[in-house]
Amino acid sequence: MADRAARLIVSGLATLALLASCVQDDGSRFNPFDTLMPGIDENDERELGLEFDRELRKHVQVIDDPVVAGFVNDLGDAIVSTIPQPYVYRFRVVDDPSLNAFAVPGGFIYLHSGTVLGAGSIDELAGVLGHEIAHVREHHFARSQAKSQPIDLLAGLVGMAAAIAAKEPGILVATQAVNVAAKLKFSREFETEADYFGAIFAARAGFDPDGSARFFERILDLQRQYPNDIPPYLFTHPQVADRIQGIEINAASIKPVSEPDPELVAGLREAQARLAYLVRDRRATLPGTTPPADRARIEPILEDVRERAERGEIDEALTLLARAAILEPNDPRVSFQSGNHLYELGRYVEAAAAYRRTVALDPSRALVFYRLGLSYKALGDPYRAVYAFEQAINRAGASSQLRSKAEWEVVKLTFPILAESGFADGARGRGTDTPAGFSRLSFTSGEAEMVWWGRLGPRFAAHADEVSVRWTDPHGVVAQDGPARRIRRTFVGSSLSLLGTRTPGIWWVEARFEDAVIESRRIEVRETSASSLPGA
Repeated sequence: MADRAARLIVSGLATLALLASCVQDDGSRFNPFDTLMPGIDENDERELGLEFDRELRKHVQVIDDPVVAGFVNDLGDAIVSTIPQPYVYRFRVVDDPSLNAFAVPGGFIYLHSGTVLGAGSIDELAGVLGHEIAHVREHHFARSQAKSQPIDLLAGLVGMAAAIAAKEPGILVATQAVNVAAKLKFSREFETEADYFGAIFAARAGFDPDGSARFFERILDLQRQYPNDIPPYLFTHPQVADRIQGIEINAASIKPVSEPDPELVAGLREAQARLAYLVRDRRATLPGTTPPADRARIEPILEDVRERAERGEIDEALTLLARAAILEPNDPRVSFQSGNHLYELGRYVEAAAAYRRTVALDPSRALVFYRLGLSYKALGDPYRAVYAFEQAINRAGASSQLRSKAEWEVVKLTFPILAESGFADGARGRGTDTPAGFSRLSFTSGEAEMVWWGRLGPRFAAHADEVSVRWTDPHGVVAQDGPARRIRRTFVGSSLSLLGTRTPGIWWVEARFEDAVIESRRIEVRETSASSLPGA
């Protein structure tokens, strides 16, 4: 056991450092990664967040129940969808009774179950999420500077490694982190910044910007009732009493720009009731609705549906499924097949609704969540798509093909496939500023060629053969469509000759990776002037 602890300290120091500095959303002006990874960029933050999340799940219970997790995810998405974001956020509920929340670089936000259960209104919970989202969006982790107590921090990491190696319950690991957190708080500047932006973010989604102040007051009331128990949020969010006034002053000048989704508001109480049951029984999820007693009576209808679908009579199949839903509203097969056929017709909004209905009836099937993820992806909603794919991963077999496919979808939605791109003239030789020649903002008809080039992100460099490029002329005619070529290591490109009769005007270039468009941009081709012709 001691050997395992030593191995964790050596091989997992980066992960444990992140756990120590962020598990309770403490951070500080000392950032342990400054000594390991100077100059953290957004891609590093995504990697750190994923690594932390994987490590955390080994030691604490994360509530995966679709009612609870789905509500928190929808609430978080309602907030982040109103602001520009470089990350696809994950919103988790950790089984821990304390009032606390914390943020991890790369878009991972964790609420303790005690926070969800203790929230007096959806505005309070939105305020907490807005605050944590602001920590991530403003890159407070990466902006922290190494200034204090590196020896004390490393000593804390040793204790955490030993606790993990000894398979202590997750809450003890968190407690150890709080001991370190007492010296590793975000600066007053960062907390004030998170308060300010968090209120704005919540208001943009239609919530009361004063919500986080109400939650802070709830924590202070708890401290007054139990003076010997300091709520973890007071460790990780210092100067709470002083900041309440600042939040209230800011909130007075910020007004919600819309009304929140009524279904989301109503969903809080359902999620709290469900979560209380899960916590009491120490479960991560619950089964769905009791299946109908007589499933056989709609078998003839389902068989007719299959036959009509095979003949391409999808509309007729959907009509039959609507009839079956009336006869057996609690049979998940009906809504699942409806989702499949609606997806086939490109009716993705309706398909997603059908799959969500299926999840409500039976949340155990990984395939349903996977199909739900595909629907959200087709709708251009990466937040909900990642949530659904991760639910599929949690329910699929460890070595199943479906799990691998869902994991790959998460990677594609989490990390930028293209790190950078541009146009160039295809020139060879020294002095060029791109791997495809000299960069260009426009071209002239009659030139040798124009080249689109792109640099793939680190996770996609080995998949260059999955990139294709389509060139469309100003009249909407596809002039060229085919696989990109590898230019060098992580770079791919596609060239189009401008010799002959190429139509002047605005051309469109669409790059695709597998089945998804990863970039669509335009480039101007100007008409050749007489003065530029030979002999002019």
